Amino acid sequence: MFAERRVPLKDFTTGSIPKQLIVFALPLLLGNFLQMAVDIMNMIWVGRLIGHEAIASVATSMPILFFLISILIGMSIAANIIVAQAFSAKDYKYMEKTFANSFLVSVVLCVVLSTLGIVFSRELLTLIKCPPDILPQANSFFKVVMIGLSFNFIYNWYSGIQRGLGDSKTPLYILIFNAVLNLISVPLLVLKFGLIGAPIGNIFSGIASLIAGYYYASHKNPFFNIREWDFTVDWGIIKKLFTIGVPASMQMVITSVAGSVIMSLVNGFGTTVTAAAGIGQQCDQLAFLPSMAVGFAVTSMAAQNISTKKYGRVKEVLKYGIMLSCSIAAFFTVLIFLFPCQIASFFNKDPLTAALIMPHTVAYLRIVCFSYIGFALVFSFMGVVRSSGDTLAILVLTFISAVLFRIPLAWFLSQKTPMGESGIWTAIVISTYVTLILNYLYYRSGRWKNMKLLHTPGRMQRVKAIEEQELEKEI
Repeated sequence: MFAERRVPLKDFTTGSIPKQLIVFALPLLLGNFLQMAVDIMNMIWVGRLIGHEAIASVATSMPILFFLISILIGMSIAANIIVAQAFSAKDYKYMEKTFANSFLVSVVLCVVLSTLGIVFSRELLTLIKCPPDILPQANSFFKVVMIGLSFNFIYNWYSGIQRGLGDSKTPLYILIFNAVLNLISVPLLVLKFGLIGAPIGNIFSGIASLIAGYYYASHKNPFFNIREWDFTVDWGIIKKLFTIGVPASMQMVITSVAGSVIMSLVNGFGTTVTAAAGIGQQCDQLAFLPSMAVGFAVTSMAAQNISTKKYGRVKEVLKYGIMLSCSIAAFFTVLIFLFPCQIASFFNKDPLTAALIMPHTVAYLRIVCFSYIGFALVFSFMGVVRSSGDTLAILVLTFISAVLFRIPLAWFLSQKTPMGESGIWTAIVISTYVTLILNYLYYRSGRWKNMKLLHTPGRMQRVKAIEEQELEKEI
């Protein structure tokens, strides 16, 4: 039985919060940096070996890719939250059922999304006004990426499960193995097949990593043994997965749709500006991912404490999460603001092309970098609210800020003022802080505490024991 096994995973309901946050978040930070480094290296190979048209093809495809992947990530977030709360309640049977049912649901979604993405790839790219001169290349790239969507899904699902159990190291080890294979295979395949060589390399490294990762995890993690899982369909768990996962997915979908609309505005200024935005977005992701990693760490830690009603520790988790993420965001803000030319120069070897793109890239980086600290704060507040299972509130707040505010502002500043494309970059910064204000006010309202996510016997027994311990301390 699971309860009888030695469990080398982390219970966040006791112990030093700053130490736990740093130790737990550091592998997430390293993993995100590593993944981003691989993506940037792939973009550099594409830019240097093929040209700026290839960069533009990748950039114009990214909002749609994020749109499809975000649906799967929502299920991994839901599994992460339920697993974390069940783990802290020591209800291992319920946790095992969550493993199996979340996996089954995500597999079905993955097959459906991959098929739709491949069949309607050209229509989707046309919808976001992909420039005609790069449409054939972007279409081929997008279809190959859709073939490899399953491997992206499995890693994200597995990472969510592991975070819920307090283990952030094992996903990092798998990612390191994947990155090494990726860095070796992608440049060779790009030289051989052109732009589609990059996603082919990702598929190859993804398959090898999943095989190696499963054997590693099944020996190291006492819970991760698929042969012992109960794959009986549990409609109660599936309902909870969708109750949490659908709003989480839709929140990211809305972000993606807003990004697609913004990219369509960018595309209206020509391929050069599109390529500059693609480079800028790669730099943004490098700056954003640490804050996202801390936000996910906050979610896992807060979820375990919410399950046992330790709201004082939840507040402490948020405080230290903000301190850590804002420190990293401030570093990137200063770095990118001071050295935008040096950063942009990595993406192009052709002096003429670099000269065309450089002014637009520098303008993008020097404006958008001021959104990094705001984004760090947003993700910390979202992390706590999300940990309670209240993903619907995050969805509503994101819709208000991204759709009702960011898009109209970007259109107005870029189309109705002399700012041009710089108006789009300015709108991104302003809307980030609107998002921050909305999320802070909702966190302060405390409504997220009313969520009743887990009502298992194991949780109720542990909550009662904790309440008795607290009463004894007061006496």
